[in-house]
Amino acid sequence: MKIHVSHSRKELLELCEVFELDIPNYKELLKKDLCQAILYKLSTIDDIKPDNDFYYIENKQELIEYLTTPNQSKNLTIKEKDKIMLIAKKIIAYVNNGYWLTTSEFDDWDNLMKKANEVARYGDIPTCRRAITLLNEDLKMDKKIEIILSPRVKKQIEKKEALKKKLAGHFQVKKGRFIITFDLV
Repeated sequence: MKIHVSHSRKELLELCEVFELDIPNYKELLKKDLCQAILYKLSTIDDIKPDNDFYYIENKQELIEYLTTPNQSKNLTIKEKDKIMLIAKKIIAYVNNGYWLTTSEFDDWDNLMKKANEVARYGDIPTCRRAITLLNEDLKMDKKIEIILSPRVKKQIEKKEALKKKLAGHFQVKKGRFIITFDLV
């Protein structure tokens, strides 16, 4: 059993904290040593504390499965990510030009929809989310494109929106009889 290389050291450190894996000086370990320490710790414990906030992992077996498979959020190479980002930027340019295909990089509507559906699969990338959200506002769209997000990013967005609502000003209307007095000086 081996932790897949696509999991970063930063993510492994976060996993130690989230699942409360008691590994001494884990923050000072190199990635290779950290992987070994995590696997050893998982072999010595019966179960882990479930996480329903970010990873949605309920037990030790699910955590081992998560660690031994490729990281879902890092399935793009740099070249592939650049390609997806370029398509997303072209979609944003289409939107900014008033939803006109003639002034865009796309040949026809079908080509635009094909590229948009390709971009929607990478909803964890903010530019891709923005491109599809803006495209969905196009009045010519008969069916909205669904953005595919990982559970972790969904939770982060929900927390950000909740914080935004909490910090926003509120307007309150009260009905009833009120007496207003003015002091004349």
